[in-house]
Amino acid sequence: MTTGEAPAVTVSETETAAAETAPPATVRGRRRREAVLDAAEELFLARGFLGTSMDELGAAAGITGPGLYRHVASKDALLMAVLDRIWADLKPAIAAARELPPDAALEVLLGAHLDLAVGQPGALVLLIRELRHLPGDYRARADRNHRRYVDAWVEALTGRAPGALSRGQARTVALAVHGLIDNAVLRGGPDRVAAEGQRALLERLARGALEAAVAA
Repeated sequence: MTTGEAPAVTVSETETAAAETAPPATVRGRRRREAVLDAAEELFLARGFLGTSMDELGAAAGITGPGLYRHVASKDALLMAVLDRIWADLKPAIAAARELPPDAALEVLLGAHLDLAVGQPGALVLLIRELRHLPGDYRARADRNHRRYVDAWVEALTGRAPGALSRGQARTVALAVHGLIDNAVLRGGPDRVAAEGQRALLERLARGALEAAVAA
C-alpha cells in the first residue's frame, strides 16, 4: 500500500482511531454503519474531504438532520472510520503471516495486498490523498501501521531465503512490490482490464519481481 508519504498496515495489532462513538451492538446497526461508510467513501472520492459537508454526507447515506452523529462524532471521525477499514481488512493477513513459514506468509501478504488494491482502490486513493487533513495523532498511527506492515513483509522475505537479502534490501523490495501494484491500479485509467484479469496480471508481475529480487 502506498500513501502520500508511505503508510500501510500492522504486524501484531492494527491501530485504529477508536472511533469516538461506540460500535453498533446489533447486526442491523453494523450494516447501517457500513452503508454510511460506503456512502462517505464515494462522496469523499468525488468531492474531496474539504469539499464535503456533514449535511452532504448525511444525505448521501440517506440520513437527515443529526442522525449521522449517531454513527460518527465528526467529519474527521468519519474519514478515520473509512480508512480504518483498510487496517481491519489487512489485520487477519498480518496476524496469520506471523504464525506461518516465510513462503506461506508471503503468499498471504501478497494476496491481501492484491485484494485491497484491486477490490478497494477508492480506499487507497483516500489514504494517499486525504490523510494529510486528519489530526497528527491519526497520521502517526497510520505511519506506525505502515511500518509494521512493511516489517511483516521484511520478515517473510528475509526468512524465505536467509542471507539473500539484508533487511534494508527486503524493505526496498516490499515497497517496490507495493508500488507496482498500487500505481498500476490507481493510475490504470478507465480502460484498465477487468478486476479479475487485472488481479491475475498484477500477481504475475509481483511474483516475478519477488523472485528476481531473491535471485539477484
